[in-house]
Amino acid sequence: MDKISLDRIKLMHPSLRDKLLADYTAANNVLGKGVRLRLSYTLRTFAEQDALFLKRPKVTNARSGQSYHNYGAAFDIVLLYDKNGDGIFEEASWDTKKDGDRDGVSDWLEVTRIFESRGWVNGFITNGKKWDLPHFQIKGLPHWRVLLSRYNEEKHNLIEGKYIRCIT
Repeated sequence: MDKISLDRIKLMHPSLRDKLLADYTAANNVLGKGVRLRLSYTLRTFAEQDALFLKRPKVTNARSGQSYHNYGAAFDIVLLYDKNGDGIFEEASWDTKKDGDRDGVSDWLEVTRIFESRGWVNGFITNGKKWDLPHFQIKGLPHWRVLLSRYNEEKHNLIEGKYIRCIT
């Protein structure tokens, strides 16, 4: 498994860490040799969210407080490929059709099926089209406006990890 991803799981909301670790492990286990799953983002501070919102070309539609990443309840993925079999996964890919393990099913689809079967929602749907395919968030969360209100009411500080009551 990927140490960077394991470290990023530790940044998730405390109520989701063990679940995400188990789900990440299951998703990695469906991938064949030469393919690994990395969590490219988990928790984002409000400042990090605003920096991404202002970045051009456009990275996100969400300002600080409007993303489930800000509450440790979402993550993004990327697939890593070992191009020459040396154990170094040097290629990062967001290709949803690539079948690097050559089992007849795209690696992206294999991972997405695991996460969706375990209670995560993938991407967003607008006008019938699914977009932001690297994004997953846990099902059943209150709207981000509710979470932001809780955050503001209780003056939670994400840096110190005092955001536990926002999503629970």
